[in-house]
Amino acid sequence: TVKIADSANPDQASYWITIDHLADWIATRGYATS
Repeated sequence: TVKIADSANPDQASYWITIDHLADWIATRGYATS
């Protein structure tokens, strides 16, 4: 799993996501990898 810190969501500032869903998670939120 990868721990995601999402400052845009103060109710859930961080959480864990599986690698299998990481790409979809990024695409859904419009984030880009650096």
